[in-house]
This record gives sequence, structure tokens and C-alpha cells, in this order.
Amino acid sequence: MSIRVIYIIIFLALYQNIKGQDNSVGLIHIDNDLTIGGYNLIYPERQPDIFLLNKCGEIVHRWEDQPEARPGSVAYLLENGNIIRSKYLANDPNSTFISGGAGGIIELVSWDNELLWSYQVDDSTQIQHHDIHFTEHGTVMLIVWEKMDLDEIVENGFDTISNNQRELWSDYILEVDPMTDSIVWEWHAKDHLIQDYDSTKANYGVIANHPERININYTDFTFGKTDWLHCNSIDYNPTLDQIIISSKHLNEIWIIDHSTSIIEAADSTGGNSNKGGDLLFRWGNPHAYQAGSLSDQKLFSQHDAQWIDEADVHPDYEHFGKIALFNNFIPPQLSLGQILEPVFDSTTFTYQLSNGVFLPQFFTEEFSHPDTVRNFSTAASSIQIIGDGHVVMCAGRQGRSFELTPDGELAWEYLTPLKLGNPIPQGFNLGLSDNFTFQIQRYLESYPAFVGKELEPQGFIELSPNTGFCTLVDVDNIELNKNDLTIFPNPINDIFFIENKHIDLDFIQIFDVVGNLIWEGKIQLGKNEIDVSSWNAGIYFVSNSQFSLFQKIIVQQ
Repeated sequence: MSIRVIYIIIFLALYQNIKGQDNSVGLIHIDNDLTIGGYNLIYPERQPDIFLLNKCGEIVHRWEDQPEARPGSVAYLLENGNIIRSKYLANDPNSTFISGGAGGIIELVSWDNELLWSYQVDDSTQIQHHDIHFTEHGTVMLIVWEKMDLDEIVENGFDTISNNQRELWSDYILEVDPMTDSIVWEWHAKDHLIQDYDSTKANYGVIANHPERININYTDFTFGKTDWLHCNSIDYNPTLDQIIISSKHLNEIWIIDHSTSIIEAADSTGGNSNKGGDLLFRWGNPHAYQAGSLSDQKLFSQHDAQWIDEADVHPDYEHFGKIALFNNFIPPQLSLGQILEPVFDSTTFTYQLSNGVFLPQFFTEEFSHPDTVRNFSTAASSIQIIGDGHVVMCAGRQGRSFELTPDGELAWEYLTPLKLGNPIPQGFNLGLSDNFTFQIQRYLESYPAFVGKELEPQGFIELSPNTGFCTLVDVDNIELNKNDLTIFPNPINDIFFIENKHIDLDFIQIFDVVGNLIWEGKIQLGKNEIDVSSWNAGIYFVSNSQFSLFQKIIVQQ
């Protein structure tokens, strides 16, 4: 057998191995006939940068930050191309609120990574955490922990005998105008409490008669945590002028009237519903307001409650205007994306109850990865409805994001290729929470932020990427004509040239005879120079799997 035949056999074996292998991280599944496409924004934990990825998992844009910056916990791409993010500094010695989701710094950053605005809510008494929302009015809504000391919680009727907390972190909503740094609206949970423990203290009453108020002694699911509410998401509905927030530790979502003044928001009258800042709607755990038993609970440590009303959702979508959320910990070990439809009276601007419990009784629809194990996460996570009903979800602890079609078929799946914030090579197997990713945001190609923007691939997050995987999965090989690509000189000493005449051929890989990837990179139309002066003498193969390119080169030093 000739040496030439041996080399061909070696390469074909190598090529088939590359072509057939599954990815362990990054893009692990795509069906181009099913995916709605677009770009994916992720802001993984334990590292400072925000990544915009195409459907193949290639970075098309990146917002870098100082090395000590960490997500706190979200970032969103605005229609004008700016990013809004929350973060904290890992080396901050002064932080007094140590808990998952803590942030404290909110920033607007341009497409070109120029800092446009910074606002800090982080001192000994309060800190911004988890989610933020940029409104249609150009304001920013924040969730903030505020410390209630022992005297304050006792005065509000907290049972310090049954519960071991000596302070509570209550939540409030702060709305800020970035143009002026002024506070334009705020709402405090502690202004809307009730308790049946001590008749000599504030807020005493019959809890079941006041579903609009929050029982300060309801701690069945908080395990004695100081962070007793743990609100983890916020969304605003401009049509209703209402806000929805998710309380993980009470296993409820709440709707609040935003049409109130700041004074009315601290009271129980005023606003479109004339209920002030009291809860207009709460759902998921009626036991929290003594209107049901534990068997009536529907939500379990849920995240990302939102109205389905974003610009990338088709207005004819059957669930447009309803509420979507990620239900994390449905017993025994199940997570689902779910939709519900509150019963709303638009005449009185009130939400309807039945037998003292807010409606509806059941979810409208639910979603899961076909393998429910890949959908499960006890913390973080997100859901997004896009287009005509495509569902994009992130199982946070797994760092796993995926897209489902309206019929529930798996269209796309991606595993954040980081371990504790550091890129890992293709082939690496991650452990749980190694690549913790709070959420994913999908933006269609028609999203206004992308008009006039450069979105060429810039490589991958992962090391040693399988660059042909995306096209190998669904795209037929395209043959090159013999005159489309020329390599010279060959044999090679220090440099060689690739003369490229095919407009779609823009990437090559070079392997040695045992299959090691030696070089990969983009090539342009025309002459491309490649330096091999540091390579060992031997035989190599130039490859592009999409075009069935296979050409031997000889390096002689």
C-alpha cells in the first residue's frame, strides 16, 4: 500500500470521526428546518462578559467588563442597540448583603461598549438584586432588598418566638429615570403587611380576609431565611400600567398597580384599581394568605414571571397577553415552563377570585424539553415566548438553553461552555452549576438593535470548538471546483498561500496526520497567507467539512 493511500485512509477515518461526533458543550443540537433563528444573549455567572451568539453558538458580539465584575444577575439588549445590565464587583469589601442574585450596580452600555449611565443601590441598608426592567418610558425598574431590623419587624407583628430571624430583608421596587437619576416611583412590600400574631402591633387582622396583604409570619418555605420574600423577576405591562413580580420563597407571583403615586403606592387607595399599593393579584400558593391548603399550591420556587407581550411575539399568538413563567421545583423533581391567564375585569380593573382564591384554577399550557431531566433546575432559569409560539428556555443550574417549536419539538440546544467562569474545551463534561446561567434572551434577526450592525462570527466561547458541527448537522456538503481553491507552494517552508475564489468558503481547519487540530481560522476571497514556520516538518490536511475540502500539504523545515 502506498504512503499516499495510507494518508488518505487516515484522513477519511479522522473526517468521519469529526463529522459524526456529538458536542459536549456549546451548540449540542440544531434543526435548521425547525428553529426560528435569531441571536442569543447570555450573561453567565462567575465572569464579567455578556455574549451575543448566533444559532451556531458563534460569538457575533461581546460586551467586555472589568475582570472583577460579575452578573447581578441579568442583561437585556434594547431596541437602540444599548445593553442594560446589573452587576456587582467580586472584590467589593463593603457589601453587607451576601446572597444569590445580589447586584447593586445598574449600567447602560452602548453597542460599542461605552458606559452611558451607571447607578448604584448598594449600602448597609439596601441592595439591588436579581432582575431589572427597562420601560417604554425610558425608566428603569429595580428590585431592591431593604433591611428591617429587630425593632421594626417586632413592631410589624413578626413572631420572633416561632421564627429565628432577628432581621428581615424585605423587597421594594424602585423606578429611576437615567436622564436625571431621579426616583420617579417606588413601592415597598413592608407597607402592605398583615399578621394575626399580636393584636397590639401594626397590621393585625384576619389574614384570609385580606388577600391583598402579605403575611409577615408566613415562613413555611423560607427555612428561617432572612431573605423571606426573595423576589427574583420583574416585568411591566404598559397597557394595564401594572407590574408583576415573582416571590420565590412565598411561591407566588404578584401584580401591583403602577398607576398610583408614590404616596398612594404606600397606602390602600388610589390608582386605576383604587387599591393603592396593595396586591391586585397573587397566584401560586393560596396557603400563603390562608385561602387554601398546601395541596392547592401550583408554584414552586418559580422564576421569570412575565406578560407575553414583547415586540418579538406575534400579536396573533393564541396566548398573547397572558403570563409565562419557569416553575422550578415541582415535586418531586420537575421543572416546567407554564402559561396562565388571570381573570381580569377591565371595567373595575380588578382580578377575580372564587371562594377566596384568585383565578384561574389551572395553567393554560406547559412546556418542557423532551427529556425532562434536561429541563430541571432548582434555581434561576427563564422562559421566553417568541414569534408564533416558539419557546426559548434556560435551565439555570445546568447552564442549558433550548428552543421548542409551537408543537413542542426540540429545535435548538446550547450548553454554556464555561466552568466557574472559565472557557472549557469541546469534549469536556460539566458538573451541575459549573456553568450556572441565570437566563437566556433570544432576539429575532429583525430586532431593531441589529440594523446596520456588524454580526460576523468571531469564534466560540469554548476552546477547541467543533467548528463544522452546526453545518454538518443539517447542511449538505457543497463541492468545490478544482479552480476555486489553490494552495502554493507545496511543499512548504515558512509560509504558504491559499488562493480562494469561492465566495462562501470563509473558514478552514488544518489537522496533522493523527487528527490533532493544528490551525483554524477565517479566510478571505483572494490570497491568504499562513505562517507555518513554527510547525514541525510533516504532512498535514487542509479541511472544510461543509465543502468536502480535503487537501494534503507537506511542511519541510
